[in-house]
Amino acid sequence: MTELHRPAPLDPRRHDRGAFNSGEPTLDEWLRRYAGQNRRHDTAATWVIATADDTVVAYASMAMTAIDRPAAPPEIAKGAPDPVPALLLGRLAVDREYAGMGIGTVLTAHVLATAVELNTKAACRSVVVTALNAAAHTWWEHLGFRPFDPDATGPADLYLLTTDIETTLRRIR
Repeated sequence: MTELHRPAPLDPRRHDRGAFNSGEPTLDEWLRRYAGQNRRHDTAATWVIATADDTVVAYASMAMTAIDRPAAPPEIAKGAPDPVPALLLGRLAVDREYAGMGIGTVLTAHVLATAVELNTKAACRSVVVTALNAAAHTWWEHLGFRPFDPDATGPADLYLLTTDIETTLRRIR
């Protein structure tokens, strides 16, 4: 079994991203070409799980976002300012060779724990994701995320209230 490191911030000089293959070319290309730029420009932080030789096997990107209160589901909008502060889990991908090992769940738990920490320091009402396909949508719902629009078809935005994160973390750990 390959030794894997805990989630760590992407270091483009150290972490090897060249062979990363999640099976979703847009996610692979973003990691190779844009993750470092986004960090340098303070628009997204990417966390990786890597092997002992620093080969990236999974990553998650996150950034602060805001939800337009009038367009938000009632659970998000109730008692919230406009716009509603949230954390965007912008991308999550696992290399095909490591798929099915729970690595994506580990990274998700890291992001959710980050949201809880942010909420204590600066307010973060929810975590928001976009499911790229039906399988991803089902996976996010299994973790407790709910769709912004329950009737949406295709890629859909989902959310998890910060107050519900502890329940999700207990279930997935």
